[in-house]
Amino acid sequence: MRKRVCIVITARPSYARIQTVIEALHANPAVDLTIVMAASSLLHHYGKVEDDCPFPVHHRLWSTLDGHNHVTTATETGLLTIKLAQLFYDLKPDVVVTIADRHETLATAMAASYQHIPLAHVQGGERTGSIDDKVRNAVSALADLHFPATPKAAHRLWQQDVKGTIFQYGCPSIDLAARVEPDPSYAHTIIVLQHPVTGEATYARAQAQETYHAVTAFRTHKIVWFWPGQDAGTEGIAKFLREQEHSGQHGIEWRRHLPAARFLSALLGCAALVGNSSVGIRETAFLGVPTVDVGNRQMGRERGQNVLHAPHLHDAIEAAIHHQIAHGPYAQDTLYGTGDAGRRIAAALLDPAAVGTAEALDCHSHAAG
Repeated sequence: MRKRVCIVITARPSYARIQTVIEALHANPAVDLTIVMAASSLLHHYGKVEDDCPFPVHHRLWSTLDGHNHVTTATETGLLTIKLAQLFYDLKPDVVVTIADRHETLATAMAASYQHIPLAHVQGGERTGSIDDKVRNAVSALADLHFPATPKAAHRLWQQDVKGTIFQYGCPSIDLAARVEPDPSYAHTIIVLQHPVTGEATYARAQAQETYHAVTAFRTHKIVWFWPGQDAGTEGIAKFLREQEHSGQHGIEWRRHLPAARFLSALLGCAALVGNSSVGIRETAFLGVPTVDVGNRQMGRERGQNVLHAPHLHDAIEAAIHHQIAHGPYAQDTLYGTGDAGRRIAAALLDPAAVGTAEALDCHSHAAG
């Protein structure tokens, strides 16, 4: 009998974090794969991820509300839980896969767990110091299979005494990073990707302004600024960016989205990445891209030598950018993976026992050590 696997994708980064797992599952004739697109992954403002996905999308669940505040975040979680609960009841999958730490991830976990459907969680055990930590830990507590990206994340799960098996294979997005070549058109380019900090939503606009003043000081570099993700505080950043875009000052190129592979190629070719996206912690470590991590959004996350932190002050951000551009590319760091996570996660999803209890025990042993 074919194994029924349901993967729920809820945001732009979620697809990049699971793409190579989907590739491996889709190629396996023993798998009945269902892909669900939900929440901001369906929206043009946030990349309309379906356009990047060459695989059949079987279900689309609309759950994003206007307002982008803490109330809408909680409401969206409940709305998506309701929709996913009915869908999972109808599909009766053998396993549901949820990714990372957004509020929609918690909706997926609740809808599956309360129906006693096995739940697999990718990227548990990490720390960022925000509400995402509570969400991530709650999802890990509900999950039956765990796929943390780093040994330290696996260790935290082990300390948390989660139920089920822990397999530490790295992050599937590193598989994509291992495939790309640098895009030469992004040479001498500073890429900016800054999201709101959910616990500092009222300051999101002012924080974007500080970054704007810092990057526009670099007159000899091209600036490409990507639109933020959908979080509490996004509206403040979006309004500021629209004002700058309409003013036409400084010649900034404003981008809503690039498909994951093209975005990683752009990163590999650029002079520096500035902002607070997890891509500046995770994929840039593997690619060796000079990165300036601004503010508190990624404060607790493990990072490589390529990352330099700066507070939300334009002079500090500008100084950090100068340092990183002068340094140039860093050596590759495999902290978040070596490029084979997708295949291994897919195998473990289909039959955890078949990949060997020794792998799970080794993970626990490594974590305990």
